[in-house]
Amino acid sequence: MANEKKEKNNMPVYKKEPKSESKVMSILKKEYKFENWLLAILSPVLILYGVYILLGRFGTINLAGILGTSGIGVIDFFFNTTLKRVLTGSFLVIIGLLVLIYLLIPYIKPSIAEMKKVNWPKGKELATNSGRVFSFLIFLMLMFFIYSLALDPLFKLIYG
Repeated sequence: MANEKKEKNNMPVYKKEPKSESKVMSILKKEYKFENWLLAILSPVLILYGVYILLGRFGTINLAGILGTSGIGVIDFFFNTTLKRVLTGSFLVIIGLLVLIYLLIPYIKPSIAEMKKVNWPKGKELATNSGRVFSFLIFLMLMFFIYSLALDPLFKLIYG
């Protein structure tokens, strides 16, 4: 009863202890952890199947020729014309992408909030820093070029 405090009417009031865990981790641990992992594994597979259906090929197999003539009514209904095949493949790709976006939202929201706190450099400072980086890269490029000119005859002597 260390967290208790007596109020006027002698009713205990409990203080909330501060949470040390981030919101993202609490969502991943408490809300549908297994389902999120399953969706993360299955959505790229769904996108891949959608792309295969859109292309009409799976490796060397011509899916466009097989789909729509399988003799199974449900499959034939969705694939018997090129338009239906393209629409079905596009639908699978869109659903897979939406699932991936849904899974990334818990990571993106805190990132956006943190990015708003960043002090971004102004135009002049950005240009100055970019110039320094490019100057250093040109310096390194010249150094390696000089090393290659100096060491090329040695390597030709050793390996030639």
